[in-house]
Amino acid sequence: MKKKYADFNKLNRLLVASFEAEKLYYNAAQDANATHLKRFLNYMATERNRMSHDISNELHSRGIEPLKEDSEKGNIDRTWQEIKEALEKFNMTVILNQCIARDLNNIKRYDLLLERKELPEGILALLEKQKKQLQWYIKQAEQHKETHFSEEPKKAEASPKLEEDSKKNDNKKDDDDKGRVIPLKAI
Repeated sequence: MKKKYADFNKLNRLLVASFEAEKLYYNAAQDANATHLKRFLNYMATERNRMSHDISNELHSRGIEPLKEDSEKGNIDRTWQEIKEALEKFNMTVILNQCIARDLNNIKRYDLLLERKELPEGILALLEKQKKQLQWYIKQAEQHKETHFSEEPKKAEASPKLEEDSKKNDNKKDDDDKGRVIPLKAI
């Protein structure tokens, strides 16, 4: 089976990259100090975990051993100094940008495998589905970033009366112009 489908090694590498993305989201969720961000990042970590296990199951069902390296969950290799530094210098926008960049890198891996079309049809269908999910999750992360982080500095500088007026206007603008972040639920 391995000789017939040479791209199984690349699929195994995608599996490791997916586990790494899960680890990145998981660690970011542990470091986050806002509840809404913790929930969002934990949900994203869970979704990356599901994607990883789907790929792992496909490999396993074809008699190919999924790679185990770097697939340990969470912050196993983080020292107390790294955790302390992460908490002291935590910037929600930077963290989300790093997570999004990881997902964009993984999409390139999906594109490579899908363009070559050297894997069985069932796996290609799974990869296409996961790629679309990742693209949707990236949009959600971008929207989450805009909704929750883009206007924080402006509000801190405004006076209390102006802040109340802007909140009323922001609520109207959010409903009309920006749209809303769709609450994500585990399936």
